[in-house]
Amino acid sequence: GSTFKPFTVSAALEENKVNTTETFLCTGHELVGGWTIPCHVKTGHGKLTIKEAIMQSCNPAMMQIAARMGVATFTEYQARFGFGAKTGIDLPGEEKGITIAPENMSVTDLATNSFGQNFNVTMVQLLSGFCSLINGGNYYQPHVVRRIEKADGEVVEKYDASLVRQTITESTSAIIRDALKATVDSGLAQRAKVQGYSIAGKTGTAQK
Repeated sequence: GSTFKPFTVSAALEENKVNTTETFLCTGHELVGGWTIPCHVKTGHGKLTIKEAIMQSCNPAMMQIAARMGVATFTEYQARFGFGAKTGIDLPGEEKGITIAPENMSVTDLATNSFGQNFNVTMVQLLSGFCSLINGGNYYQPHVVRRIEKADGEVVEKYDASLVRQTITESTSAIIRDALKATVDSGLAQRAKVQGYSIAGKTGTAQK
């Protein structure tokens, strides 16, 4: 669902397909590949910057942004953030999720993928990718266990932070952090506010 939207925006920023000052027009829907794909605001948001598009969770803005990138770039970033592959977390039965290969992705698939639908991810994938999205672009190997000790306290094995790859630049990460904070401060995620804390977040609705 819409928790994927910051990934779409960050990829476009990295590839210089969008900037923070331009606007995208939401009329309430987009016509893509013969399909009318709606926004959750049926009357449309009007003109939105990328920050406002995240804050208001606008589908048409995401579709327009993904169209600028194209299938090859979009799917490259999906993979870079770890979607479609096992994370290798120390838990049994991990699945790799279901993504669409670039050679099989239609313009309609690209449009719906841009706002987080028509592909499946695991919660561990989403959390791991999101951490890199907001921590400066550092994708770390996820772990549940920090260390294993014997009964006498002797450490048998220890798992230190292991950097796997860089997903985005710090400058892009800073833009996303700012947009996600604004989403909680004055956007659709205001219910996530906690008094005394500075919180960033993103709403998300999956559709089956």
